[in-house]
Amino acid sequence: MSHHYRINGSMLQQFNEKPVSIIGTVTKIHPSGNIIDLETSDKQHIVVRLSEHVDVNAGSIIEVLGNVDNRNQIVCDTIVTFEPEQTANFDMDMYNQAVMLFQHYPQDYLVNL
Repeated sequence: MSHHYRINGSMLQQFNEKPVSIIGTVTKIHPSGNIIDLETSDKQHIVVRLSEHVDVNAGSIIEVLGNVDNRNQIVCDTIVTFEPEQTANFDMDMYNQAVMLFQHYPQDYLVNL
């Protein structure tokens, strides 16, 4: 079982080469289909590199599990896509506050796969 740290965009540098979980809104899908631009819960814009094409749409809220590389990008292992009805009432700001709280107790709020 592997563990991933829940983070937001401004925390990327602190988790270089570590497994992370990050939730955000897809802002762009590059033509190759292997790169996604993501706006994180704290309004940061990051790049997610995929090993294979994933069917997601701009505007979708997704969870990305992967490792932070030395370019502050996430190399994705897994993407969790949510249906629009699942995220219709999702409060990104509230989620971001929770992520910031998690940092005080990192061992208690790991994502287990």
